[in-house]
Amino acid sequence: MLVIKDSMILIHLAKMQLLTDSCRHFGKVMIPTKVYEETVVNGKEKGHPDALIIEQAITTDLIKIEEVKNKKKVDDLKIFGLHLGEAEAVVLYFQEQAQFLATDDDTCRRNRIILGINIIGSPAIVLTLFRKDTITRRKALDCVFALETIGWFDTEVINEMKRQIEKR
Repeated sequence: MLVIKDSMILIHLAKMQLLTDSCRHFGKVMIPTKVYEETVVNGKEKGHPDALIIEQAITTDLIKIEEVKNKKKVDDLKIFGLHLGEAEAVVLYFQEQAQFLATDDDTCRRNRIILGINIIGSPAIVLTLFRKDTITRRKALDCVFALETIGWFDTEVINEMKRQIEKR
């Protein structure tokens, strides 16, 4: 299965220490060049520890960097309010005929039907890895706490994740 990941999801998965497990789960993971620049190059310049985790996943071939071929499509996606990294990720999703675009970006999520993209986010990845016994209940709950701390997700999403982990 091929999954394209954008910057925000790489950062979230790295902060939860799930990046390696999620890459192994999906099998083939790609990111566009701009996502690499945003997460690794800029992240290292700013001293973000998640940049080193992402770089290691690239160095160990868990994540492949791929150049987007059609730059005009990237520019066209700006009409939807996508930033450059997310726009490149969407174009790469179509270019490589990926099964999923892994993103936590609200703009991508709001426009997923119009754009025709199959999206998976950090909450779904945490729950999937837990259900597949890749991570323990304790680790899954730690990830929920990390997502709660990051503050990116609605309280309803966090509470539903807790319910699903506790009932299993």
